[in-house]
Amino acid sequence: KSLQQTRKLEEKRLDEFSVAKNKAALTMFKTSLRNHIDLTAIADNKSNIMLSVNALLLTIGMPIFASYLSDKLYLLGPAVIFMSTCITTMVFATLSTRPIKMDGNTNLSKIQAGKTNLFFFGNFYNIGLNTYQEEIKKVIANKEQLDTSIINDLYFLGHSLGEKFYYLRICYNVFIVGTALSLLALLVSFFIGVA
Repeated sequence: KSLQQTRKLEEKRLDEFSVAKNKAALTMFKTSLRNHIDLTAIADNKSNIMLSVNALLLTIGMPIFASYLSDKLYLLGPAVIFMSTCITTMVFATLSTRPIKMDGNTNLSKIQAGKTNLFFFGNFYNIGLNTYQEEIKKVIANKEQLDTSIINDLYFLGHSLGEKFYYLRICYNVFIVGTALSLLALLVSFFIGVA
């Protein structure tokens, strides 16, 4: 009798900690997922702004510097700093929008081990439809595996978002420091050239 009670208590405990049966947990996961998607859109917009601004600065700045460089060689330093800043900023802005590496195929044993999930398209787009249907049904039927898959999906989304914002932060830092150094170098070069 005590074995049955222990089993019932264990099942009740698993039900209480199940994401699918816990309304607060479901709401938290939905909110987090929505926030991740919104933050991804914000990061992509910021990257596009930096790409556009720096492409415009290069398009305008290069001809202006080129027209003055022939007779005012002291402007070479500021021109190099300015162009290096724009190009480096564009590289990091592009890195922040670059899609993550995925092959569309996942080792099915990793799903049972809870190391990957079938909710992210990058893990299954090369798997056959029948295999996908069978595996996703297994995940849905197993409460613990379903919870782990939901948690993993949110984790991997957050991981890729963190990488995106990491490159975006470098992009903005390079732009701020490079722009300040370009202006400083321009002022110093101007005073040296005039003197």
